[in-house]
Amino acid sequence: MGFEIEKLDLEGMLLIHAHVANDNRGFYRKNFERNIFAENGLDFSVTEWSDIYSHKGAIRGLHFQTGESQAKLLHVIKGAIYDVAVDLRRDSSTFGKWHGETLRENDHKGLYIPEGFAHGFLALEDNTIFSYQCSGRYIPEQCGGIYYKDTQLNIQWPMEGIDREILSEKDQHAMSFEEYCKRYL
Repeated sequence: MGFEIEKLDLEGMLLIHAHVANDNRGFYRKNFERNIFAENGLDFSVTEWSDIYSHKGAIRGLHFQTGESQAKLLHVIKGAIYDVAVDLRRDSSTFGKWHGETLRENDHKGLYIPEGFAHGFLALEDNTIFSYQCSGRYIPEQCGGIYYKDTQLNIQWPMEGIDREILSEKDQHAMSFEEYCKRYL
């Protein structure tokens, strides 16, 4: 049972095409296998596994964790998202750059986002369920956010068909990328 692992334009970020077996009952999808990931140079140990339910137009992020950051492996269970990662690693050749990827429930794709990235997504459909596994531990005191419409990052969110944007109070007042750089670099 193999995976297709595709390198993306941000250093260390990968698009994972999961192993899928279809038959008359439906399908079986394997999203992660430690040995196969290790053979491809990924040392990913799951310490947290979370699912998020979102309404169409919900935007979560761009969230980051300083200090002990977390790598993420994510995929969509139901619906569709536009997922964005921003490289916050000062010494990375892709520092300050972002990558966006549309993930849908039946495309059987997932994303691997290494430690040191900000992450966020836009739910493109109602009743979207998004699942992600994290390495490391979640430390609320080390968490923050960068505003999803930051003018310096200029992320091109696919807002066509989105009637309203739904954000948490915290995400509405997240810092700019410039402010992040002044505060943490």
